[in-house]
Amino acid sequence: MADSPAPTMFAIVTTNKEAVVGGMAPVFVACNDVERDRIAMWLSRITNAIVHDLHNGTVILTVNRS
Repeated sequence: MADSPAPTMFAIVTTNKEAVVGGMAPVFVACNDVERDRIAMWLSRITNAIVHDLHNGTVILTVNRS
């Protein structure tokens, strides 16, 4: 079986900047959930990333690297 590509965290979009500590992905802080979703949508369209909702005011975007 061939190795599947490993997802790499590309960006974090949150409404609660205190919930994100450290890391190497850029963090985008939104004022509310609507702005968070809009930022995540545009980043995913521009970069072809996948958005994952953590259901705590934060979403992460990942891209598959082979």
